[in-house]
Amino acid sequence: MEVKSVYMDLQEGVKKGNVWKLESEAFKKPIEIKIWYDNHDVLEFTAKVEELKHEIDKHERQITHLNGDNVNHNLFREEFQNKINNKQQQIDELRMKLDAEIKEKNELYKRMADQKTWIETLSGTMLKLQESISEIQKKVTKQPSVFHWKCFISWRESSGLWMFELQDGDYLMNAKYTVGEHNEYVTNKDDIVFEKIHVEWQHYVPFYKLEWGTELDTPTATIYYDLVFMPL
Repeated sequence: MEVKSVYMDLQEGVKKGNVWKLESEAFKKPIEIKIWYDNHDVLEFTAKVEELKHEIDKHERQITHLNGDNVNHNLFREEFQNKINNKQQQIDELRMKLDAEIKEKNELYKRMADQKTWIETLSGTMLKLQESISEIQKKVTKQPSVFHWKCFISWRESSGLWMFELQDGDYLMNAKYTVGEHNEYVTNKDDIVFEKIHVEWQHYVPFYKLEWGTELDTPTATIYYDLVFMPL
């Protein structure tokens, strides 16, 4: 390409070397530039245009490919986001389920602790009850022994009424003596006696003595007695 002539305000420019210069600075009309192209320039320009079109087509194909990739990426991203949302929903559901299980487990632990306390309390109560039952059983095994009998006495010394079989141990003896048939020398009256006794060898003999007036008298009487032995 070559610039053939340059006119500015009807003043023709003068080419000096590679630079165009004007002899006058009066510009009353627009600048006019005439450019001529030779065949070589046209072919070169056409080649450049074709090359540029080729590059444009290439870039358009790349853009189309990138747009397709972008669409695929968007679809993949959307699908991946949906998966993330689903996973998050599953996580939330699992967290809620875990919280519910933890709450239920804590309530179970509380019930177990309450039951343990109740069982310990019940065990204490049962232990006391067993002790009470044991005491009752001991008392049951040591029920008061009651004896009714009579004895005829015709001498002055203390007389053994009878030999009674009892378990060894301490007893409170309640003895009621009633004077039955007797002669005129007997001065004994009906009497009730409370006495603490100790039994050994599983037998006990209570004694009773007649009272009389003088040493020459011989008292005789039938003594009725009720004996109650209460274990201590």
